[in-house]
Amino acid sequence: MPSVKKTRPISFETIDETKAMAALEIYAYSYNKKEGRVDPSNQNEQQDQIDKFEKTYGHSYHDVIVEIWKWHSYIFRVKKDHPIEELYSDYVAGISLTNKEPMKLVKYKGWETTGDTEWAFKGYVYEVKGFYSDDEIKLLILEDFDKERSYFEKLNAKFNQTTNVNTTYERPRIPESVRIEVWRRDSGKCARCGSREKLEYDHIVPVSKGGSNTARNIELLCEKCNRSKSNNVV
Repeated sequence: MPSVKKTRPISFETIDETKAMAALEIYAYSYNKKEGRVDPSNQNEQQDQIDKFEKTYGHSYHDVIVEIWKWHSYIFRVKKDHPIEELYSDYVAGISLTNKEPMKLVKYKGWETTGDTEWAFKGYVYEVKGFYSDDEIKLLILEDFDKERSYFEKLNAKFNQTTNVNTTYERPRIPESVRIEVWRRDSGKCARCGSREKLEYDHIVPVSKGGSNTARNIELLCEKCNRSKSNNVV
């Protein structure tokens, strides 16, 4: 069976465009020099550029380039010449996509790739063991994420029950399927203030006034918003 493991949280701070573009210009000069596209007579020009970069930005040129190159598999998904403006644009796009789909990151040691990769998705790094294509790995991570989300939705439905000490009647328990539907619809946050703390399932039309246990009549509210309501339809 496939082995998928969420190993650690990860966050990305996008490199400032000006800094990134300056580093990419130096890298492009180095690459063109290696390919014989520029005059190699001034052997110190590249190092002068690096020194100037690091003095200006107070940041290692190497670290900036490697941070961008971590997204190599996405940036260079098409074989063609890539203007530096496009490189930066794809780098930024890759970071934003980690909230939508699993993204493969290339590991570097010095200037060389280690041959290893890791996958980032929804703020976490995932490890997948086995011989799978990139598309298969993405599906495995998505399946693991969905299983975990469903598990916590069930736990929330089990333990986050609205209780009202002022009621004198027995309130029918909200069906678990309805709780899950409401949780997904309201994105796991208070429908009024957006809080994710101390959430409760609340009937829009109170049960005491004939309200039903359907998703249309139930919303997620935080404890504060729920307590601020009266027993009236709002």
